[in-house]
Amino acid sequence: MRGRKPKPTALKILDGDRADRINQAEPRIPDADLDLPEHFCCLADGLAHAREHWAELAPLLSSVGLLTEGDRPALALLCEAYALFRLDPLDYKARDLYRRMLIEFGLTPSSRSRVKAAGEAPANPLAEFLMNDTA
Repeated sequence: MRGRKPKPTALKILDGDRADRINQAEPRIPDADLDLPEHFCCLADGLAHAREHWAELAPLLSSVGLLTEGDRPALALLCEAYALFRLDPLDYKARDLYRRMLIEFGLTPSSRSRVKAAGEAPANPLAEFLMNDTA
């Protein structure tokens, strides 16, 4: 497939994209449990950083709806790339893989800057003043 990679639907929703640009027929994959992948228990001690990184990222991604059962292998790959990078910070292949995986999950400043979290509207100081003045 040529061109830009499509933005994940969860990010489109958070970004506030128009409804007609959101794939309503996208398969729904259940949310993931936060348990470590089974193969992480067998990783060499040098890759312990992968387990630590999973414990850090899984709750964060789950809280914003970006971690499903289908995303677990990609997150495991991200954590393994992090562990390899930590073992040898000069390994540019591991560093590049880690960087690319961070982008996939929207975990870099530039990839995150395209997302607008849906939340409360910003406070209007004038409206607050007028509401408090009449009371």
